[in-house]
Amino acid sequence: MNIKEFVNDKNILSQYENDLRSLVEIPSVSGSTEGSYPFGRECARVLDKALEISKGYGFMTENHDYYCGSAILGESGTEIGIITHLDVVPAGTGWSYEPYTITADKGLYIGRGAADDKGPLLMGMYAMRYFRENNIALPFAVRLIMGCDEEVGSTDLEHFKTVRKPPVFSFTPDADYPVCVGEKGIMRIKLNLGKAEKAIEGLNAGTVSNAVAGQAVAVINGKEYRYEGITAHASTPEKGKNAISLMAKDLIEKGIVPESNKTAFEFIYKSAGEYLGSTLGIAFSDQNFGYLTCVASVLKIEGGNICQSFDIRYPTSRTFEELYSAIQSTITPHGFEIADSNKNSKIKEGYFKSPESREIKALTSACEEVLGYQCSPYTMGGGTYARSMPGAVAFGARIKEYADLLGDGRGKAHDRDEYIAIDEVKRGIEIMIKSLLNIGAAYSG
Repeated sequence: MNIKEFVNDKNILSQYENDLRSLVEIPSVSGSTEGSYPFGRECARVLDKALEISKGYGFMTENHDYYCGSAILGESGTEIGIITHLDVVPAGTGWSYEPYTITADKGLYIGRGAADDKGPLLMGMYAMRYFRENNIALPFAVRLIMGCDEEVGSTDLEHFKTVRKPPVFSFTPDADYPVCVGEKGIMRIKLNLGKAEKAIEGLNAGTVSNAVAGQAVAVINGKEYRYEGITAHASTPEKGKNAISLMAKDLIEKGIVPESNKTAFEFIYKSAGEYLGSTLGIAFSDQNFGYLTCVASVLKIEGGNICQSFDIRYPTSRTFEELYSAIQSTITPHGFEIADSNKNSKIKEGYFKSPESREIKALTSACEEVLGYQCSPYTMGGGTYARSMPGAVAFGARIKEYADLLGDGRGKAHDRDEYIAIDEVKRGIEIMIKSLLNIGAAYSG
């Protein structure tokens, strides 16, 4: 059976849908440890099911202490990895379809995890099935890693690295095609801007550390002041409008801010009103990633102090230590200080892999062949599993033609009515098969 016949075979697609339904039916939101299950019973149950499916297709399987599991094709000292995850975010409300099952409708598979990442996990498994069922040998083993903690902390892959050697090269289908060859480093930092005067009874702006603050509230001398901005993910701050800056500007201009806190509010206004890190003294860009982004995310009074948190996404040509030092040098003359007690816990290292490497060329070629258009590698400020495994990149499994088919706010990963298109599944499996063939040819050559 050739590749086209395999991905379009009705029996194969029926099996895929049934397998996807059996995984989606388990509400595998990563939670607290329960006995020997580090992320709770539901994550353990979905891993057991995924390993059962893998065994049914003839793959060797491994359970890595319920942190993650592996399905393995072939035997070799060299492994290529496909890194996926089984945990999902909570379904939330407002669905038009039942979240914890698969509904096939309008050419889509709809359900929590269909796109992120249970559907792509099975796409990787079905690519492996193609090689096994057609007796096609590769010059390496393929290890499908199935994690249970991607949405919360990726401690599953940290555990994997203590019990198994990482594959020589891996891709994670937990983003978009084509190949993401680099992700910016992520640094989160909180600044102590000094004691708040008693007149400032409350400051509450922003809700999460990785987003532009969409709302800000100040209570000063018994009066409440509310401000509305436009929230946006910290990796794309240009899409937002920071409510913290709007608030600080208005309170300064109206003379409402106590004199002793005026320097702090002027700093807040400037730093929240731009997203390049100029106010913190860390603005720079490079040819691989473009510019650093710096988002004022959460503003609160903590222990009587005015505390402003920032989410910083930085090109890998600078180090965390360099940025930390620059921030410290910038804020010290103002009497401000960095509030974090453990600076190393506030960093997620980025990565960059040359677009000219043989693996990236192999993936890019497969992508272009199946999709029929130029697929230039890209970098981004977002974060995927790839940064948690050496030699890994993000690759698929979303295809741009199938985005937003249910309208704004529906269908994407983490959205209501999350889906993956049936044609997207077929083309994605084909891309993965051809990618492995291309890597095999590159390694053999």
